[in-house]
Formats: sequence, C-alpha cells, structure tokens
Amino acid sequence: MLRFFVRLFALIGFLVVAAVVTGVVLAVRHEPSLPETVVLELDLRDPLAEGSVDRLGSFLGHETTFQEVLDALERGRTDPRVKGMLARFGGDGASFAQVQELRAAVERFRASGRFAIAFAESYGDTGAGNRSYLLASAFDEVWMQPLGLLGLTGLSAQIPFARGALDKLDIQPQVLQREEYKSLADSVMRTDFTPAHREMMESLLGDLTNQIVDGVAVSRRLPSAAVKAAMDRAPLIDREAVDAKLVDRLGYADEAREEALRRAGAAPGADTMEAADYLDIAGPPNRSGPTIALIHATGTITGGDSGKPGLGEVTAGSETIVSAIEDAVDDPDVKAILFRIDSGGGSVTASETIRRALVKARQSGKPVIATMGGTAASGGYWIALAADRIVASPATVTGSIGVVAGKMSVAGLSERLGVHWGVLDTAPNAGLWSPFRPFGPAGEERLNAIIDSSYSTFLSHVAEARHLTPEQARDAAKGRVWTGTQAKTLGLIDELGGVDTALTLAKQAAKLAPDAPVTVTGYPRPKPLIREILDLASGKGDLVEAVAVLAGLRPALAELAPLVKAARSGAVEARMPPLGLER
Repeated sequence: MLRFFVRLFALIGFLVVAAVVTGVVLAVRHEPSLPETVVLELDLRDPLAEGSVDRLGSFLGHETTFQEVLDALERGRTDPRVKGMLARFGGDGASFAQVQELRAAVERFRASGRFAIAFAESYGDTGAGNRSYLLASAFDEVWMQPLGLLGLTGLSAQIPFARGALDKLDIQPQVLQREEYKSLADSVMRTDFTPAHREMMESLLGDLTNQIVDGVAVSRRLPSAAVKAAMDRAPLIDREAVDAKLVDRLGYADEAREEALRRAGAAPGADTMEAADYLDIAGPPNRSGPTIALIHATGTITGGDSGKPGLGEVTAGSETIVSAIEDAVDDPDVKAILFRIDSGGGSVTASETIRRALVKARQSGKPVIATMGGTAASGGYWIALAADRIVASPATVTGSIGVVAGKMSVAGLSERLGVHWGVLDTAPNAGLWSPFRPFGPAGEERLNAIIDSSYSTFLSHVAEARHLTPEQARDAAKGRVWTGTQAKTLGLIDELGGVDTALTLAKQAAKLAPDAPVTVTGYPRPKPLIREILDLASGKGDLVEAVAVLAGLRPALAELAPLVKAARSGAVEARMPPLGLER
C-alpha cells in the first residue's frame, strides 16, 4: 500500500511539473525559424543509441541517436542555409560499423561543398581512440587541444576466462556448444584460448585493424605504412600527431567554434546549432512519398517486450518486434521494411519467432531489407536470414552461426557451505535444469539432442536463405565470428554499406526509382507521453540506471553476465561470444 501511495504522489508531482513546463513553453514559444547561416554541431563523445529514445527519458537529458546524426547530415547537405559542421570527439563511443556509416555520410556532406571540422581535447585520452579518430579523419580539418593525446593505438581484445575462479568455488560449469569456433562457453569452461578461438580473434582483429589503417590513409592522403607506423608508436602527443599529418591544427574548443563560424560567414554573435534542434525546425529527410517502415532489433534477443531490464542491458523483445512487423504489414502505405539489427543474439526460440514474422511479411508482399549495425551475430544473424537482402558495414561483427546450452552446477559449493539437498524425482530428467546437481548421463544425452536439433535448424536456414550447399553453410558456420567484409566473401551477406545502401535496396524492392522520395517511419510507433508516465508510475517503465554508480564493475559484468544467465537458465542460446575489444 505504501508503494502505491509513493507512486501516486510521484505521478501527481510529475504531472504538475510537466503541466507548468508545457504551459510556459507554449506561452513563450513562437514559430521557430532557422537563421540564414547554420553551422551544425554534433556531439560524438558518447555512444550513439540505435533505435529511438523514449520521450520520458529525454526529460532527464537528450540522448543523441545514431539515426538522428545521419538525418542531420543528410538533411543538412541539401539545405542552402547549412554551410558546414563542427563535431566534438572524445573516446570510442560509436561502434566500428556506426563509424563507417558516419564516415560515408560525412563524405557526402563534404561532397556537397560544405566544410567539416573535427575537434577533440584528446582522441581517446587515456583509453583507445581508434574509432573516434577513424571517423574524425573523414573531416576536412582535424583539431586537437594542446597537450591532448591521439590514441590511434590499434586494437586489443581482453576476454575473461573464469574457470579457475569457478573451480575455487566448487562450481561446475556444464555448457555445451556447436562447433569449435563457438567460444561463448570457453569463458566459463576454460582458462585460456583454444587454438580455434585464438585463430578467430586474430583474424577478426587483423581485418578490423586493416580497415582502420586503410580508412585513415585514404582520408588523410597518407601511405598505409605511415599510418601503421604512427599506430605502432601511439598514443601520440600533440606535436607528434601534427608531425605525422594526422592532426591539422592544435587549438581549443572555442577557437574551433570560432573558425567554423568564420568559414561559414556567420554574423557576429552567431552560434552553432545542435543536430536535434536543427531537425526539430528543418525536419528530417525522407518525409514525403511512399512509406518505408524502419524496425529495430537492438540488444539481446528475448521473449516478451523490448526494454532495459537488470543492469540496463538492452533487450530486443520478440513480442515488441513481431507486433511492429505486423503493424507495418497491415499498413497499406508501407511499401517495404527496413530491418535494422544490432544484436549479438540470445534466445533461439525468440529469434525463430522474429524470423517467422519476417517470412510472413515477405509472403504478404512487403519486401524486407536487413541492415546490420555494429553486431548482427548468432541469433542476430538468424533473424537477418528472413530478409530479401542483407546489408552490413565492412566492420560489422556477424556470423557466429552456432548454439550453446547448459548450466552451472553449484552442488559442490552447496555441500561446502553445509547445505545438502534431498531429491525426489518422478522421472529421470525431472531435475534436468536444477543448479544443485550436475547432469547425469540421461541429461547429457537430452542436452546434446537439443543442441544438435537447434544447430541443424540454424544451418538449414543459412543454406536455404543464402543459397548455399549444406557443406558451404557449415564451412561458413562452426560458430565463427566474421567481419562484414569476410562475410561478403563467404556469401553470408549481399552488400557492404549502411542504412543509406539498405534504403536504396528497399526502394528497388518496392519498385521505386533510386531517387524517389520516401517517408521513413519507425515502428512500433512511439507511445503517447501520458502512457509512458503511467507506465513509470505503475512500475512498468524504463527507470534511470541507478546502478550506474557501479561503473567500474560494468565492463566485467557486461562480459560475464550473459554467460552466467545462459548457463543458469538452461535455455538454448544463439549468442555471440564475448570479443573483449578495447573500448
């Protein structure tokens, strides 16, 4: 009862404040307009969210989305009022795939005759700055603050192997996987890399490193060998970065802003304009013509609704995604579906539920184009198989075609603590998933049968969707993780590119001209604000991450939590292993 009244008064207080704020805004707000000279300012220091951000959360501060940045650049390059842009950089917030898509957007922006200035106090500072600098190098002028560091240090992978700790605790991990490259279970079953695991990681890191070096070399008009030499020496102090021709100017944030406004020919007293503010007034691109539905599958694939349970782990709920697909199919204005995936996998059954909904969408006459973000692996790749065409960035992490299942037996730990469990079973496998005893022979037989069935289904989906023989499908599978470039060679994807490339393919599939105007609409449609408020009051809403105070523990938790969750639940998972790439 006390909890109810706390929520009730919180709701009343929130509504009162919201009403006052809304009234003030409406009272003073006039029809907004843009100045004749606009310099866009992009803040790329923090991670860019895939998908939409709930409006209730936006009251606590605007969170920039990846699509918002793309939209601002696309809209701005055709707006005569927009003269250029200034972007702020820091650490490696964006994923490799996002960086590559943004580089292409920046190049289109510059090709329209507009300037682009990149500024950072440090590119990475005391951490890695590979991705942030790779994106900054696509700008026509790169600034760094004096005493800043250029962290183009190359890639590092740090993967936890917890078997030693589990042995000390008398916890017995019993996790099975298919096949040798499916290394998710290695983190709890082993103390170091297997040869296959090491080979996969070295190949992945090598390809991504080459993409960084080649991208920077092309943008900065430098030999690849010179970029690699700078990487081997990094982090570079300010003058070293200038001497290596990786940074154009040393200066401060206010000086970079003044230079951007000067290049734009702005009037005295003018200022830059944030991407969100610009889009609020100018409107996004792709807002007229036939509708293309944009649906996101972001985070761990689960049953139920999408959300942020636990420590803020984003989930792609099958019920939410299927409902969005069905709404898009039922809408006669929708001519095609863009399906954006950024997921390392999750539940096999939830993945199959989503795949089935996409198959039905295609059967209804709605083409589906999958576009992969930073990751579309394991269950994330499973759901992509239902698309007519699959697009991935060169650095997209994909593949990991395999399954894993098992549990953690804490019987030894329990006995050590003096807790003994009396057992009564009505059938041989009645306690199959109990964490308080290990699998017996009958349980191991059932577990192997379940995994083999799921893996066989996965392989058949791959072979059928990608027009491969069973042998070719298995050679590309074996649980191995690939970059987008490698996946293209293997026939696992159709095109290299981003949302822009996928949108062109969606138009083609919908029998529209490549330059035809379209309206890109997100599904599911955003909840009304009042509904989000009521959900919060009832305990259903996404609350702010109070556990963010544990930030120092989050990197390790992020790597190990999926393993513990999968193992304790006994569920069959199509989940990518931890890659441990340095942030």
